[in-house]
Amino acid sequence: MPFAQSHGRGIYYERQGEGPAVLFCHGAGSNAATWWQQLPAFAARHTCLTMDIRCFGRSVAPTAEFSLENFVDDVLAILQQEGIGRVTLVGQSLGGMIGLKLALTHPARVAAFVACDSSLAIDHPVLLDIIATRQLTHRAATIEQRSLGRWFLENHPDRAALYAQINHFNPSAHSIPAAEWGAAITGLMRPERLIPRDALRSLACPALFLVGSEDPIVPVAVMREVSGLARDSEVLVIEEAGHSAYFEQPAEFNRHVLDFIQRRAAY
Repeated sequence: MPFAQSHGRGIYYERQGEGPAVLFCHGAGSNAATWWQQLPAFAARHTCLTMDIRCFGRSVAPTAEFSLENFVDDVLAILQQEGIGRVTLVGQSLGGMIGLKLALTHPARVAAFVACDSSLAIDHPVLLDIIATRQLTHRAATIEQRSLGRWFLENHPDRAALYAQINHFNPSAHSIPAAEWGAAITGLMRPERLIPRDALRSLACPALFLVGSEDPIVPVAVMREVSGLARDSEVLVIEEAGHSAYFEQPAEFNRHVLDFIQRRAAY
């Protein structure tokens, strides 16, 4: 099992397929295993990298190291170890925050950016209000109740159960106290850590802002507004999907993201 060393920690990742590189970054309720519905479709034409973000899955680290800066350095360590110069980053939720930070701070390394149901860690008042409200009202909800749309929960209870089981691989589900984990997550939203909205105007790569029509955290209207700031971007709404469109509607997700990469990625 490959690990890349970054700031003294082993960052777990996997590689499969051949072709222009795509790196998948999961959200705060997942790990590398969550992309099982994407890999068969993407690996047929791309080098696919999946990773356990620091503090998730097999990338063991203390929550004191939970920061976008560390996450970006971890991605760069993987690219360095694999000899990959440019990559399309596909990031869901937390992964989208990492992708935006990487694209802004290391533009030469990013061929394209796909933000999937992500608040992007930007200083948008609507997004910040939704996140703050949910932290108070959804503490007792299960991970699938917080993240998945109603249509998916009603029609695919088996895959919803798998979604939850994948999350249970994470230390946050069994080893890290809930209060400590909550503080790590909310710490990303501290004002001094947020990415200014206007920074999107300097985004140099093509971007796709993808969002589920039923996403309770990232409103479609906000993503359209964000796309208006990023000059070379598109918006895609996946119907009958919540906060994890890649998991809920994989065929639609794969088709549109592969098309975007083929059309727009600048390798």
